[in-house]
Parts: sequence; C-alpha cells; structure tokens
Amino acid sequence: KKSKSLILLKDQILFNSPSKFSKPLAKLLKGRLLLIEKCKYKWCNIKTKDYEGWILNEGNWGLKY
Repeated sequence: KKSKSLILLKDQILFNSPSKFSKPLAKLLKGRLLLIEKCKYKWCNIKTKDYEGWILNEGNWGLKY
C-alpha cells in the first residue's frame, strides 16, 4: 500500500483540530516528512514520529488537495 506523504518546505504549527484557533500542539520544522491520514479543504491530518494533528497544506512538497 502506498502511503500519502509530504515534506514541509517551511516551519509550521501542528494544531489539535483543523482551525487556526484550536490548541497548538507542536512546531514542526522545515524538512520533516509527514504521513497524511486525511485532508479536508486546506487542512491535512498528519502523523509523524512523535505527533499527530492538523496542519495547513500550503507551501509543502508532495500531495496537494
């Protein structure tokens, strides 16, 4: 099974839910590989080694929605 993934081209904040007003969980640094669980609108639910949450899918390399 091919997994959907993307690489951050700039630092981003990982949020608890798909809104800039939700609780920030972590700052993800440029160059980090993220596995995509699902996307809706401009937000993607991602998984990485230590974290799981939502990021804006803008300015990233890989899957576009």
